[in-house]
Amino acid sequence: MKQKLPSIFILAAVLLFALFARAQEILQSKDIYVDIDLHPAATVMAAPASWSLVEKIQEGKSLLSHTPPLLFEKEVIKTKTRQGKIITKEGDLARRQLELAILDTYTSAVFSARYWLDEKEIEEANTIRKLYLYNVNNIPRFQPVEASQFNVKVNWWNYYNSDLDVAAKNGDYSRYIVLANKFLLKNDSLVYPEDKKGKEYSEIIYVPYSPDLHTKELVEAGKKFLDNHVAEAFERLRNKGVKSRTYSSQSVTDTMTPAFVKNIFTTEQTDPKLILASSDGGQALAERVLIRLGANGEKAFRYTFSKTGALGLGQIMPRTYASIVKGYPPAGLIKDKDIGRVDIVNSIMASVLVLDDHLSTVASKAKRSTSHYQIFSSKSSLQIEEIRAAIYNGGPGKYIAATGEISQKVRETVDFVKKFKMIRGLGLY
Repeated sequence: MKQKLPSIFILAAVLLFALFARAQEILQSKDIYVDIDLHPAATVMAAPASWSLVEKIQEGKSLLSHTPPLLFEKEVIKTKTRQGKIITKEGDLARRQLELAILDTYTSAVFSARYWLDEKEIEEANTIRKLYLYNVNNIPRFQPVEASQFNVKVNWWNYYNSDLDVAAKNGDYSRYIVLANKFLLKNDSLVYPEDKKGKEYSEIIYVPYSPDLHTKELVEAGKKFLDNHVAEAFERLRNKGVKSRTYSSQSVTDTMTPAFVKNIFTTEQTDPKLILASSDGGQALAERVLIRLGANGEKAFRYTFSKTGALGLGQIMPRTYASIVKGYPPAGLIKDKDIGRVDIVNSIMASVLVLDDHLSTVASKAKRSTSHYQIFSSKSSLQIEEIRAAIYNGGPGKYIAATGEISQKVRETVDFVKKFKMIRGLGLY
């Protein structure tokens, strides 16, 4: 017959087993990362983020502002004279440097990494972006200036506003976030004289959009920035006593709402193909605009030129801006057509006046016929907003006075109004 163990030994065994099981549970619940090459401490344990992304972005921009200047190299062109002498001269840009400010989300450390980019690959990447093709070769390829464990993946190439992912040797793209980049631009693409610090090329520091930055914190920062600057623009126009041309007895700021103006800006800065194909009513794309504002502030659209010359938050054309400066002297707009369209508050004031000016042209044409004016004057406030959106994009001629409808002949304007209605429906402002 087997001898029974004393109760105290059984209890001790049970407790020991429970402690061992709990230890196993704790170990399995934690991820432990080893990265000897990149950090002084060999083991870095994942932990919930205790930092603000807005603060880390500022830290990244500050870091880039204190690093050595970016370099660039030009092609060397050799020609032979009749006398057999070889003459060399500089050609087009061959390659340029770019520097990234990177956040390690596990340690909250911010550091920088510098790369060379080949100019021909940049041109190829531009073509891929314009044609909405897949970037299967991951170009431009980021070639480290110094020995580095970091690989860069190009999700979407658009110069300084490119969506990039960074990974160490182990291929973990989830650990690191690109906070900002230092990028070289040609001086003739910069508006402000103080930005032109180099002889031919100058550096800008910019926060490119990426899904890693798509947080409520940055969306709210962008809303706050836009709210404050639109409010300031309205206040300046009100204090200057700028009257509406469409409704002559009213201040121009009483003829439209700040929310409408903010919806127009958001519409201007969203891609029509992407937003019209979106499954969320355009929410994510509209928030991207706010994230760019929240991360870059006054410089969000400071460097953005379109092929047709539209510039700034409201994408105003140079001739349109010049006519508004001349047509609304009490507004005291900046006379320089480039700086005036980039300066945030001034450009918002200009956009408000463009919206008023264009609608006054529509109203004047409608008044030539009693029936046409009856159609125009019967429009609801929401319908007037849609007319304003159409003529802001395509000019007063896009409104058909005889029917009170918006012309369907120009696809760009039709899509702009569709975008506007989608964004207005989100109720962001």
